[in-house]
Amino acid sequence: MGWLRHHVGIVLFLHNVMQIFVAADRRYRPLYNRAVGAQIADQLRLAGYKANCGIPVVLLSYSGGAQVATGAVDELFAELRAPLWLITLGGFHNGANDLSHALQLHRLTSSTDWIERVSTRLFPERWPLFRRSAWNRAKDAGKITVHPLDPADHIGPSSYISPTAHLADGRSYLDRTTETVIGIIRSECSASAARDGAP
Repeated sequence: MGWLRHHVGIVLFLHNVMQIFVAADRRYRPLYNRAVGAQIADQLRLAGYKANCGIPVVLLSYSGGAQVATGAVDELFAELRAPLWLITLGGFHNGANDLSHALQLHRLTSSTDWIERVSTRLFPERWPLFRRSAWNRAKDAGKITVHPLDPADHIGPSSYISPTAHLADGRSYLDRTTETVIGIIRSECSASAARDGAP
């Protein structure tokens, strides 16, 4: 069973990689982004979300899901006028998607996550040299906040969401990641309430 899980996991990973590159391809990206953003907006409306209601929408993504989440921002904002916060966990994306309508992107990462580092080197839009790329404009605007989760790996028994790998304080990697995500959302909610003058 271990062998089967391992090889099925590799096949799924490669399938996801192919989807990421389709989503990142400049020929298909605009249509793909609009379609995903519209689907998210539809699901939120079905759940009772009202456009212009001011309730924040959090897009939490893992690995290549960051390509999808960052791409959905424009359409989601156009349809719902929602305050948008993004949280990427080991985010693998090309940095080309416009983040102008995102209030903040929280990047959960680890220095031992080589898969995420590949995306920072593979895609020119993530390079500091390209100052006018969407990613670097967001960084310059102070919209990117980095949260280190060392020494977690991208996948495997020491991944960000591992329930079996533990920190020195006894928490599992999964517990720490969960606490970090919840802490970010609470902090953003508090900051938003303070800006709006709520008690």
